[in-house]
Amino acid sequence: MTRVLGLAAAFALAAAALVTACQQSEGDRCQVNADCEDGLVCNQATQTCAKTSGGGIDADVPDPPMPDAALPDAPIDAMIDAPDAM
Repeated sequence: MTRVLGLAAAFALAAAALVTACQQSEGDRCQVNADCEDGLVCNQATQTCAKTSGGGIDADVPDPPMPDAALPDAPIDAMIDAPDAM
């Protein structure tokens, strides 16, 4: 009986070590945060372990183009009080 309990305890320790050792590193595939190493989370958009969850938007939003008047050396297009064109 003691031998069976010892074998069961050894199996439980080996299983716990295996589960801990199988955590994914950054860039590896995951499904939940527990799949990733400490300090990493499972990014649901890419399903990979990352430092952040990627909760923001997917793509960078470019800055809008500057109007001509905002450029330092741009010529003035029209007077400020010029009437609107029809």
